[in-house]
Amino acid sequence: MKDLSLIGISVLGLLASSCSPPESESTTDTNPARDLVMESIEAHGGKERWYDNGQLQFQWTYHMSDKGPEAIVDTVQTVDVTTLDVAHEVVGKDITFGISGGESWIRPADAEFSPPHQFWALTPFYFIGIPFVFNDENAIFERLDEPMTFEGKDYTQVKITYTEEAGDSPDDYYVLLIDPETKLTRGAYYIVTSKLVAPNGPGPEKFLTLDELQDVDGVKLASGHRTFKMEDGKIGEQMRFTEVSGVKFLSKGTVDLGIPE
Repeated sequence: MKDLSLIGISVLGLLASSCSPPESESTTDTNPARDLVMESIEAHGGKERWYDNGQLQFQWTYHMSDKGPEAIVDTVQTVDVTTLDVAHEVVGKDITFGISGGESWIRPADAEFSPPHQFWALTPFYFIGIPFVFNDENAIFERLDEPMTFEGKDYTQVKITYTEEAGDSPDDYYVLLIDPETKLTRGAYYIVTSKLVAPNGPGPEKFLTLDELQDVDGVKLASGHRTFKMEDGKIGEQMRFTEVSGVKFLSKGTVDLGIPE
């Protein structure tokens, strides 16, 4: 199992938990809820393109508007989607951090970065990677009875929880909103349980959109996100937003994702 240190969301609106390796093609234990998520993965370009395209690179500029205009987390990151090795460059600062071989690192070693770099290393990837990141051998899928309405359209809801083997935050959950016609995923609401960002217990649910899907080498990925409060099980007011730019796939090995000296 590959520990992601990422799935989820936090004080930052994103959580870090963990994700395991992709499921084997020989998996036979399926159910309609899982099948729907797999259909959504196909609608977004399919597993083969996702895993075979190489390293994914993008800039994720996260505006925590509810915390003030200066509350921005901005990094350019490169991720190997098969190994989950990742390296970030902090925009405007001489700071890099990431995960290599399951070990987190930051340079300079005494650099300050908030949220905790161990948590943030894979968090943006996990959100831009929806729904592909739910092709997870430790995921449990459940289709909810009622649709969720967002911006005038009803979406099918699939809840995803995790087995105890899922890593740092097995109690995380996500609920995907899937378009019943196109099978594209519109967004997800979730909770954060990582002790790194929720030391006093799970944070409140938040809803994250997948806006303006763009075709990146045959894979449909969001070019922006909006984060909303959840109020009494319904999507409430917007609280944050994310600009996603420079999204591209690089040949495997283009960027050195090892731990620097």
